Amino acid sequence: MSDELLVGFLSSAVVRVRRINYVSPGGLRESNEGPVEVSLDNGVVFRFESGADGESLRFAVGEWVDPFIEPLSPENRAFVAESGKWTAFDVSSDPSFGRLIGVQIGDVNLLTASGKVVGIELVCGSATLRAEVRGDELIVNCGDCAE
Repeated sequence: MSDELLVGFLSSAVVRVRRINYVSPGGLRESNEGPVEVSLDNGVVFRFESGADGESLRFAVGEWVDPFIEPLSPENRAFVAESGKWTAFDVSSDPSFGRLIGVQIGDVNLLTASGKVVGIELVCGSATLRAEVRGDELIVNCGDCAE
C-alpha cells in the first residue's frame, strides 16, 4: 500500500459500504462471506477480498462491477439460473456497518500470518471493520474497538 493511498485513507470519511455476496440459484445470500467494498468522501473506492492462494488478503481500487449485469444473453441467463451469481449489496444502513458512515478512518492495522497479510482492520471512531481471510473466504465483521 503506497504512502499516498494510506494518507488518503486516514484523512477521509466512509460514505458507503457494500458487501459482494454469493446468491444461490434459489435466492439464498451468503451474507457473512465475500468481498467488502468501502467508498470514501474523497472519491476513492477500495475493496478487500480473498487472494488467489486462499490465504492472503487481496486489495483492489475501484468499484466492483457485476459481470452479469442486465441485459443478459440467453446463455448467461441460463448460467445464472443454474449456478447463481455474486451480487453487491449496500450495507451502509445495517446497524453494524452504519456506524462507519460519516466517520473518518483513524487507523489501519494489517493482520499477518506465516509472512502473509491475511486481514486488515480499519478503525473508525469507536467501530472497527475487520476483514480476514479464513479458508479461502473473506470474513468481515464490524464491531466495537474493544471486541
